[in-house]
Amino acid sequence: MEFWKKLVGDKKWYRDYKKQEQALPEPYRTAIQTLDNYLMQYWGTDEFVDLFDNLLTLFQEGSAEGVSIEGIVGTDPVVFADELLAQYQQATWMHKQQEKLRKAFKELN
Repeated sequence: MEFWKKLVGDKKWYRDYKKQEQALPEPYRTAIQTLDNYLMQYWGTDEFVDLFDNLLTLFQEGSAEGVSIEGIVGTDPVVFADELLAQYQQATWMHKQQEKLRKAFKELN
């Protein structure tokens, strides 16, 4: 039962997130969608939801205040995205895989 509640909750969060993302004016919408595509590759745990919620808030506020895309992400979007990822390192797919590897080797001893 818990699995189904989580699945439904995840789908609801994702639909709400995408709806709010679609409400952003251009070029903010395209910028956040491009960042989404990059960041989704690293999704590892549910804590990653916080990263996307914070990203959306940043773009919503930036859009409302008329901040340029460069004013939000800086001159290098990869640096911006990687700095976001660094704040959520424990929630990344890579961290999850690293922990599995550590556990597997620990069990060998």
